[in-house]
Amino acid sequence: MPTTAAPIPVNIVTGFLGVGKTTALMHLLANKPADEYWAIVVNEFGEVGIDGASLSAAGEGLQVAEVPGGCICCTTSPQLRVTLTKLARGIRPQRLLIEPSGLGHPAGIVDLLRDPMLASAFELRAIVTLLDPRHLADSRYTTHETWRDQLQLADVLVLNKCDLADEAQITAAEQMAAAQFPPKLAVQRARQGVFAADLLDLELHPERWPAEPVAAPQGHRLLPRRKAAPAADACEQPLVWPVRKTQSSLGSHSCGWIFSPDTWFASAQVAGLFEALQDPDNLGLVGLSRAKGVFQTERDWYCFDWVEGMVGAAPSAYRRDSRFEVIVESTTAPDWALLEAQLLAAIMTPRR
Repeated sequence: MPTTAAPIPVNIVTGFLGVGKTTALMHLLANKPADEYWAIVVNEFGEVGIDGASLSAAGEGLQVAEVPGGCICCTTSPQLRVTLTKLARGIRPQRLLIEPSGLGHPAGIVDLLRDPMLASAFELRAIVTLLDPRHLADSRYTTHETWRDQLQLADVLVLNKCDLADEAQITAAEQMAAAQFPPKLAVQRARQGVFAADLLDLELHPERWPAEPVAAPQGHRLLPRRKAAPAADACEQPLVWPVRKTQSSLGSHSCGWIFSPDTWFASAQVAGLFEALQDPDNLGLVGLSRAKGVFQTERDWYCFDWVEGMVGAAPSAYRRDSRFEVIVESTTAPDWALLEAQLLAAIMTPRR
């Protein structure tokens, strides 16, 4: 869908059933700039659109498009494509908010928005996930793969219903958020779905990196492979890819690489690199304690992890960019050149 008009900013507001997504959206709509025209795509798992009816009454300068029955992340994704196409060709909104079903995995929406047919019309901005801190103590949530994937995919994590949770539950949620890899852009406490609208437009520059090394989450099963994401706007790109970040402190040394969103890796070669870490001395990584990464491969997005000699791999919900980080415990920082050469060798030749 080529277009010369400026792309429509899009935010996905997700979270599990009952976490307060619709309440949060109603607050955003009630406080949106009066002179702006916004659109919302609402998806409910049932056939009767209750949330859409509520949002339609939120104020003027608003268009609500409902996609009831099933989930726009999977079974009705063709219907979502049709809805987005109509929005782009009609009265173009200044912002589009998408509220998937609480049972839906939003990764499919991310892939769709980055499809070449839609990427010129829509600009994906911060993905906001709402979380009830009390759910961390409930295995019905923590063992649910959609609940975990919604957290992993988030750029911004809003800890909602903090008026109902105790301080220990909120602190546990904040500690969990701090351990996410890649790191979140922001983690904010909220009551009754009220969070700062500025979070919708946080800078998504790929150079964001945690101040301290953080642990990688467990992987999850995901959707079938999707098309590659187009590169972000050139003005936001580093002059040279990949971006490399190093850090040394108290005998610990880390090095991380971030690759452009359109970089593809050969899954077999990435797996081979992680297997090679079983003998880290050959890569100049004496004292290796941790390696982790998220890679866009020809099969899907995958999270790879190495810790204490154990290698793990699973589909990843995160798909902003590919990135890799290692941590070494030694008196001096290693020469990262050999490892970097192996990493670059895993990049696939662009397909013609």
